[in-house]
Amino acid sequence: MKTPVEIVNEIFHKIPYLNLATVSDDGKPWNTAVWYAKDEDYNLYFVSPKNTVHAKNIHDNNMGFVTIYDSTAPEGQEVGLYIEATVSEVKDVKTIVKAISCLYKAKKNKRQSIEFISTASRRIYKVTPHQAWINDAEEQNGLFLDYRIEVPLNELTQKKAWSSGSESEA
Repeated sequence: MKTPVEIVNEIFHKIPYLNLATVSDDGKPWNTAVWYAKDEDYNLYFVSPKNTVHAKNIHDNNMGFVTIYDSTAPEGQEVGLYIEATVSEVKDVKTIVKAISCLYKAKKNKRQSIEFISTASRRIYKVTPHQAWINDAEEQNGLFLDYRIEVPLNELTQKKAWSSGSESEA
């Protein structure tokens, strides 16, 4: 049986997209899928146009909720990662450079920080996790019961579960 940390590590290696839920000033929810990468401190980064609904929501209210799961898994075999987080636009060049190195790790031609600041149309956003869970399930009296198991962030960082995973072109 796999440990929660092993499950999280497997999810990060297998799933290149996350779903980001944000909320507007007036409480209207919004959800979007974005390609992501992570750093050694388990922060997640993604690139998005600065004029999107989720970018405006992040600017107005930095709270977010992330799910990462395999949507092709057969019924009863699905495993997902759930993350409560703060989400922010990365504005300082040092962090932009760090994020670029995570996002484009496997690419020969890296993006430049100038592509994500000033009048550029895209921005880099950072997801800082506060709590994380995975799902589990059991059958009781013929009923399938789905529930969440908290994965302590300190266990993830000790095992470096968040430090490797997908590297694609955004």
